[in-house]
Formats: sequence, C-alpha cells, structure tokens
Amino acid sequence: MPTTEYVFNHSEIDVLLKQPLGATLPVVDRAEGVYIYDTDGRDYLDGSGGAMTVSIGHGVRPVLDAMHDQAERVCFTYRSHFTSAAAESLAATLTELAPAGVSHAFFVNSGSEATELALRTAQQYWRDRGQPGKTHVLGRAISYHGMTMGALSMSGHAARRADYGNLLHTFAVAPPPYPYRFPLSGADAEGHGAMVWDRILREYGADKVAAIIVEPVVGAAGGALTPPVGYLRTLREICDRHDVLLIADEVITGMGRTGKWFACEHDGVSPDMIATGKGMTSGYTPMGAVLFHERIVAAFAATGKTVPFGHTFSANPLSAATCLAVVNYMRDQNVLENVAARGKQLEAGLRRLAQRHSWMADIRGRGLLWGFEFVTDPHSRGLPDAALNANALFTAHCLRAGLIVYTAGIAPLNNATLLAPPLVITEREMDDLLARLEAGMISFASEMGFTA
Repeated sequence: MPTTEYVFNHSEIDVLLKQPLGATLPVVDRAEGVYIYDTDGRDYLDGSGGAMTVSIGHGVRPVLDAMHDQAERVCFTYRSHFTSAAAESLAATLTELAPAGVSHAFFVNSGSEATELALRTAQQYWRDRGQPGKTHVLGRAISYHGMTMGALSMSGHAARRADYGNLLHTFAVAPPPYPYRFPLSGADAEGHGAMVWDRILREYGADKVAAIIVEPVVGAAGGALTPPVGYLRTLREICDRHDVLLIADEVITGMGRTGKWFACEHDGVSPDMIATGKGMTSGYTPMGAVLFHERIVAAFAATGKTVPFGHTFSANPLSAATCLAVVNYMRDQNVLENVAARGKQLEAGLRRLAQRHSWMADIRGRGLLWGFEFVTDPHSRGLPDAALNANALFTAHCLRAGLIVYTAGIAPLNNATLLAPPLVITEREMDDLLARLEAGMISFASEMGFTA
C-alpha cells in the first residue's frame, strides 16, 4: 500500500485547470488491476483503460519493481550523450514483435510526437530522394493523430481543428471506414473499401503526397470504426503503385489491443512506419515510439543523414525500463490469448445488450477495442441533437454506475462511446463491466427519452 499521503483543501483543487473548465472530478486515491478507487471510497471499473492506454492493469508489481530498480541506477541521460540497456532492449523487443521488415525504433514522449515524427520523416525521405515536392501526408475524415500542429493537420477531427484555422493543413481527405453512415459505391467500394484511395491519389496528385496515415481501427474520433480485413492490404498495394509511404497510426491499436501485437498484422501488412504508444506504457510512464521499416533507414544511411529526431526526454532510461517491463509482462502472461477470449465475450455481451436496447446501434470493433452509437430510431438511424452531447452524457451516466467509458464521435456524429478495458481483464470482471454498462445505459436512456 502507498505510504505517502497528499493533503490538500478544496481551493487547491480549483487551481488545476480541468477539461472542461470548472469540471468537478472525483479525486483518485489508488488503483489495482482493472479498478480505480476515489477518496470517497467508490470503485470504478476502468472500462476504457483511461484513454485506451492501460494494457496490463494498475499496480502490477513487476513493473513497479522495474521502475524502482532503474530509478536507483539512473533516471535520465540525454540521448546523444548516452544510450542505455533499457532503451536498447526495448527497441529490440518492439522490432522483434513488429511486422517483417520493421527494423529500427526511436522513442518520443507521446503518440502525438510519434505521428509528428513520422510526418517529418516522410517528408525528409522524399527530399533526400530528389522529390522535394512530395510533402503532404493524407489522412481520413473522422480520424485523430494527435494535438501537435503537424499531427492535427493530418487529422479529420473538426472539433479539435476549429480553433487553429490556417495554422493547419487540410490533409484529411478520404472518407472514413464507416459503411453505417458513409457507404461507398462503384470502384471506391472495391478492395474492402480501400480503392477510394486510388482515386484520391490520382485526383490529388501523388507527386505531392509523401505518405498516407491511417488508424487500423479509428479510435475516439469515430468510436472504433473498423475496416474489414483486407483494407490495409489493398491500401499497401495502392501506396506502392503510386510511390507513397504508408504510416500506421497504432498509438491505440498497437501492443495487443486488437489481439495482435500490431493491428496491421491482421492484414499481413508491413507499413513504412508505425507510430505507437499508450499500450506499451500501460500508463506507467509517458512514452511513444516510431518503428521504421528497413527501407526507410537504408535510405537515410545512403545519404549519411539521420531521421529528423529531437526530444529532450527521448529514450530516457526510466521510461524505457518501465515500458520494457510492461511488454515483458505481456509476453510472460500470454496476454494476447486473454484478449482473444475476452474480446469474444465483450462482443457477445454488447450484441445481447443491443437486442434489449434498440437505440444501441452499429456495434463495431476488434479484440478489446469496441464501440457503438446511439440512435433515436433504429430504422432511420436518426441522430440525437448534437447540442445534447449525447456521448458525454452517456459517459457521465456510466461513471455514476461505476464504469469508465470513453467519449467518442465528433459533432454532429457525437453519439458514440468506446470500450477498451485492460487486456488482462478476467471473465468475471468482464461480466461486471457489462452489468455496469447496462446500468449506465438504462439511466441514460431514461434521460434521453429512448425506449427499449
């Protein structure tokens, strides 16, 4: 049990800015496994892993021990002065788990920094190859790649882009993998829906495009929008045909979340770069990574240049040792086997709930990353009034029922939720999650005036 006590009064709570401003949040006391406990003694099942981050649960002793051991040795050295056994081992472990051909890693501090690094790398790759006009990195409408300016430029997230105007590029050009509301037709619908990219590159001009970036499963921007297996394989072929790099944003889907170490493995695809984070840290430390295909590294080696790196805390020994302990724990405990079993249980449970609650629509996901949306009428697929912020309201009802879910969807499609519990959740705990979810659903439906 923790021995340090933090004593504060109410006025101190108000000093820390919240989102939204003035929000009143429960004060966390401790966490263990899939449960979090506040200072009032309430327990919450962490049904979203925080922000789709907690992969192995809270308070895992081998990870805490590894953090302590590394802290006693050294917490920080600058990346151009020293390397460390922890960082070298973590890089080797991640590339071993990655798809074939992915050979090198570089560490950053967050998913946003990872996708931003991938953007900069793609631009430098083509500049060094004598094609400086290939600078754009295209993404999809309804997507999110981070809050740095470059990452946000690649994102189709209207709500988060709105305040930054002409500081951002409009790189999000393709339709989302969302047949429930954005069905494709004709040639665009071929190749598991990925052929739309072929048309876009021809019309946009592939000579201007450095890379395409996609989330294998769209996270909170769309509430687990899941293209069919084969989509990424077709997209890989299109990128190769048009001489465009492929970046997989696996900040959420990477490290076991979908039942594979990386979600692109479902398609047997090796991207040119993989951005990852979240699950590899399990929330124990801030860290992200970009994994590079050997063809990218070989191109830089040929020119004598390096990939455009640059963060003070990149590859710091303490974070590296922490993440290495998380990944080793996942391997030792065969966590991916649990994802397969509990993912089936979660999907089955959600589909049972949908049979009882007709306003629960379009259940979608893979592994332990699932979402659904709320409709006013299952036949017309009518949307709740966007001003009601139904997704945030649903999150609040679930919180009162002792379940943490993640608010998903972008107005006017702000009518979805996301479930991504720790990958170590047990069968009994999953039953508990589903029971708490239905309790939140019932009170939410009552407020919204939904009928079963």
